[in-house]
Amino acid sequence: MRQLKGVTMKVQYETHSREPVPAFNYEGRQLFHLHARGDEISATFHTDYKSRLRIVENQTIDWRLREQVRKRTWAAFTLKSVKDLGPFMELVRAKYHLINEEITGKPADARPVAV
Repeated sequence: MRQLKGVTMKVQYETHSREPVPAFNYEGRQLFHLHARGDEISATFHTDYKSRLRIVENQTIDWRLREQVRKRTWAAFTLKSVKDLGPFMELVRAKYHLINEEITGKPADARPVAV
């Protein structure tokens, strides 16, 4: 999250249990929120109509991730290890860059991929 400048965290509370739920936002739009219960951490990635279409069309994102987002406006991930965090953060970065492109009006510079 340190590389994604401008991302803010806001603690929300569940309606019935009053359990704290950290939500991460960028430019007033929610990227994702986390639930931590015992040893399990689950993350819910949020999309809107415009960003969902662009993520689904982005061929650089793993097809399994694109399929999760294609079906609905959110995608749930269970984070059991650091290995599970990589694909989730790939979606978060994609949405971050999409929002940034909308705000600045220019596409984000694509970083070269090491071979």
